[in-house]
Amino acid sequence: MSVKVQVWDLAVRVFHWSQVLLLVGLWYTGNEGLMAQHQLMAYTLAALLIARLSWGIYGSATARFSHFAASPLAALRYLRRPKPVLGHNPAGSYMIFFLIFLVSLQLLTGLATFDNSYISDGPFVRYLSADWVSLASKIHKLNIDLIIICVAIHISAALWHSWRHDNVILTLITGKAKGADGTAPNLTKHSWSYFVVTALLLALFYVWQGEMLLKFI
Repeated sequence: MSVKVQVWDLAVRVFHWSQVLLLVGLWYTGNEGLMAQHQLMAYTLAALLIARLSWGIYGSATARFSHFAASPLAALRYLRRPKPVLGHNPAGSYMIFFLIFLVSLQLLTGLATFDNSYISDGPFVRYLSADWVSLASKIHKLNIDLIIICVAIHISAALWHSWRHDNVILTLITGKAKGADGTAPNLTKHSWSYFVVTALLLALFYVWQGEMLLKFI
């Protein structure tokens, strides 16, 4: 008999859906030239991401990178015979790591991006050579397209998996999934430290750049 067990803690779920909303907002504000709002969203995403990287080391069992890191062979075996797992599956873990890398790259290059205006220039532009700033700006513009492509693949895979196997989308909303039996272990713990780290980072970014950016909204 299968029962519902807690798979994802609140920290993982808040990060996941906040990242979705912020990426949409960053894409829109970037295209519309709303650069103060764009940068504020970028710093918010940076705080959430850095806290998530920390949570991936000391957080809940299923949130830890060591829990879902898998070999290429394990990922291929999973693709041949998909089945419900408690946490990220071996194939999906590669997309998770790749998206974290791409979003990190986008945030870092944004700090060094030149856009011919004081508001939208990254804070590191003044400290770097013109060649480095030009390279960062090019990567920043190209990388967002790669992020969109990967997100589309990720969503398609999640929809397919939810249809054919277990509803991973619903699990990321409720945090619960079907376990093998009633003895399934508790894979999560309290997420308060994740939100403390996020709040501290947001405060740091506000003091550094946020207060100035709010004047342009």
